[in-house]
Amino acid sequence: MTIKDLGKMLNLSTSTVSRALSDHPDISEATKIRVRKLAEEFNYAPNVHARLFRNQNSGLIALILPEVNMFFTPNLIKGINKTIAASNYSLITFLSNDSYKKEKEIIKQCLGWAVEGVLISLSKETHDLSHLEALKQAEIKCVLLDKALDNEQYPAVTIDSTKASYMAITHLIKKGHRNILGVFGNPNFTISQERIKGYKKAMEDNNIPVLNENIICVDKSTDLDYILPPILNHNKDINAIFTMSDELLAKSLYHLRALGLTVPKDISILSISDGEFPYLTHPQTTHIKDSGSKMGRSACKFLLQYIKEPSKKQEKGLVVSTKLVELGSVK
Repeated sequence: MTIKDLGKMLNLSTSTVSRALSDHPDISEATKIRVRKLAEEFNYAPNVHARLFRNQNSGLIALILPEVNMFFTPNLIKGINKTIAASNYSLITFLSNDSYKKEKEIIKQCLGWAVEGVLISLSKETHDLSHLEALKQAEIKCVLLDKALDNEQYPAVTIDSTKASYMAITHLIKKGHRNILGVFGNPNFTISQERIKGYKKAMEDNNIPVLNENIICVDKSTDLDYILPPILNHNKDINAIFTMSDELLAKSLYHLRALGLTVPKDISILSISDGEFPYLTHPQTTHIKDSGSKMGRSACKFLLQYIKEPSKKQEKGLVVSTKLVELGSVK
């Protein structure tokens, strides 16, 4: 079904049908209703490529994510989608499956679709941004979010990960904990490196030795199945655990319960979190709130403004604020 077919069936010109579908003020409400009704009946969808050639824009924003898990990502997508819905753009979402090769293929697809902007959270295999150069040459605005790399070319919307983990460890120390186990993600990620940095700095600022055996880095949460129990069984002096994400928090809580350890009586636990999962645990988990929804909204607004004012000098990026939410998991 094309716009020309709709025009023939309604005995209207294609330009009238087009303007009716675009809610043009020159078209009567009665005509708009007729056109929309028939378009809906025949599942008419506008031709993106035709609109591109006609208007020199596609109206598309691409979101590229490494994965979709049950933590953080759903709210990140909701925040972006809600912001996009209030604009004149449409969102298309791609998954790189944490593959640099797949990420490069998606960038090519974005060029083919002539998207107007790209929001990208980098894969764990991505160590440079050379593959984004094609977007820059095509004058497609690109903003990094959450998982990013330090660079001077592409703005990034993230939290201050060093500050977030520093805040968490400082809180544990103030509560009397000194032997703190830190559980972190893939050490190749900038986000993991920054959170480890915050952990170490908080310990050093409080004159507490940083023990390498108290810093665990895992590629995926299931790695904790064979790493965490032996550590907790061997080192009985550990009295607090810090996890850098909800996913690692959930797996750590599972093993604490399996080992018969009670939170916070036997051991305290604190995490950086989206702020939803901590309320589903017992006791509820003290956390540094890193809202996926807030980051999604902030990144999307930043990108839309970037597209709207391309000549305006853009900031390096945006740092989304975090805060300590004190609940019942820290003794």
